[in-house]
Amino acid sequence: MGQRSGKGVDAAFSGDPAVFSDYLRNKGLDFLVLEETAAQARVRFIGLFQGDEVVWDCRFVTLDEARQRFAEDLDTAARPPRNFIDIGPPGATGVPIRVGLDIERIDKPAILKMIVMIRNYKRLKRGRHEFGG
Repeated sequence: MGQRSGKGVDAAFSGDPAVFSDYLRNKGLDFLVLEETAAQARVRFIGLFQGDEVVWDCRFVTLDEARQRFAEDLDTAARPPRNFIDIGPPGATGVPIRVGLDIERIDKPAILKMIVMIRNYKRLKRGRHEFGG
């Protein structure tokens, strides 16, 4: 198995927007998918947060997956789960964000729509935000 080292790998996981932007540009990408199944994906992309350019380190899940993996966060006994965005404190790999949407599966069109949604949402704040029915 090959060793994962070198500048390219480090840049792929950098929390520095300039470094990660250069990595994406050099690879001809707009975003980087690290993991993807029908129920979840880990995606890294550039966006704005509270007026600053950031690297979003995103865990994107269907609500069905969220119910199974994050039931304690959703309080499903009290009410049905809703779409959510959960933003954590910045770290070495960027700003962690979890996005859960009521969709059947995660695929490239769903990932693109989620990225556009996050990039267009101007009033994001740290913490959990629920929306939709």
